[in-house]
Amino acid sequence: MTAGNAAGQLPLPISLDQGATFGNFYAASNQTGVEALVTLARRGGERALFLWGGDGRGKSHLLQAACRLANVNSRRAIYLPMGQAVLLDPQVVENLDSYALVCVDDVQRAAGIEPWQQALLTLFDALSARGGSFVATARTAPAAIKRLLPDLTSRLAWGPVFQLAPLTDEEKIIALKQRASRRGFELPDDTAQFLLKRQQRDMHSLCSTLDALDIASLAAQRKLTLPFVKSLLDKRV
Repeated sequence: MTAGNAAGQLPLPISLDQGATFGNFYAASNQTGVEALVTLARRGGERALFLWGGDGRGKSHLLQAACRLANVNSRRAIYLPMGQAVLLDPQVVENLDSYALVCVDDVQRAAGIEPWQQALLTLFDALSARGGSFVATARTAPAAIKRLLPDLTSRLAWGPVFQLAPLTDEEKIIALKQRASRRGFELPDDTAQFLLKRQQRDMHSLCSTLDALDIASLAAQRKLTLPFVKSLLDKRV
């Protein structure tokens, strides 16, 4: 769904990432938080839910997956990346309380911008009054976000707050092998380990590299063996 295509949506060129689903997210030790978000997206319940953690832990992926799942279940949902939204007039969120689910990504981007914080606070209260849910993410827990209005900080922590732990190297390999399997090919252990040593170690970068390697292997009609992957990556350096 692209913002701006339907009445009441934000005038932003935002489309949900087609690859952002719960089915292709490897939760590992974050299972409890992911399951809580799945339940909320599917049938509501909590007025608020908060996910926090460093970059590359899948926060944006999870919020977009939640919007997709909610929409599939006939529950109107919208994804609001604050990095882009703060460039607009806060009035663009005035009618979002009609949604069943509003997912605000990187809420710390509103820190120090009082008009936007007031708009989010008003939206939260209006959404809650109508039985909707407000889900947000940030790099830190609500209380640790500096320059937020106290009322907004407290609202963000009204519901469950989950920290997203980073994947271990072993878990990253499992996640990569599962992604490869969904794309229809096998990723050998030695190739997966090489990618972890050679590439940026966050999952977003690793998955992007894996997808590019898959396309290259199809074009060359070669399997992703370690020698072939080394030759491809050497060409990119």
